[in-house]
Amino acid sequence: MHGCFDKLQTLLALCEIVRGGESARFIFIGDYVDRGPDSRQVVDFLIRQQSDQGSHVICLRGNHETMLVRAADKLRSDRDLMTWWRNGGEQTLDSYGADDPSELPAEHISWMKQLPLVHEDRQRLFVHAGIRLDVPLALQSEEDLLWIREPFLSSKDDYGLLVVHGHTPTTSRQPDLRANRLNLDTGACFGGPLTAAAWSGSRRRPMMFITDAGEIVRV
Repeated sequence: MHGCFDKLQTLLALCEIVRGGESARFIFIGDYVDRGPDSRQVVDFLIRQQSDQGSHVICLRGNHETMLVRAADKLRSDRDLMTWWRNGGEQTLDSYGADDPSELPAEHISWMKQLPLVHEDRQRLFVHAGIRLDVPLALQSEEDLLWIREPFLSSKDDYGLLVVHGHTPTTSRQPDLRANRLNLDTGACFGGPLTAAAWSGSRRRPMMFITDAGEIVRV
């Protein structure tokens, strides 16, 4: 998502049309801030959505939220600050009209701190970056859940659930659906679309993909 508020609004409007009044749960898989122009608007919106809709809106933490929380801490190191800054922090400060991450609203930082790392249902495991496929869920490290790429991306091992993730933008700017995982990061902040997947019932594979560009692709 990365501060792409306009794309988020457009995509959610399309999702509302597709669901046609049926009850739905929205699961966001992290990276709400940095790089794009409107991080503050994205965070404000998601906090309001969770307040209004409760368990129908689930927001997971991404590595960019973790980097920002560390950079905003009074006990931060120079490395914490510069790591965040190099990864799109300047655009986040601009969206808040701030000079330092420690000036960001305490409510926003507190919200990011408490975001869960995973959400699981009977068929799918939602996580920001991925998992180590040979490690039980309860023993997964925060570092892997937020940052892993390999060997996760190349593995064909089945975890027993479809792992739905982002973090690594697809080169095709299309979602990458495989037997064991689904990558939904289609590079919205790099000129690609913002993409959602829609499921119905207990089916493991998604029914369709929806983008803010208005594309609806049935799977």
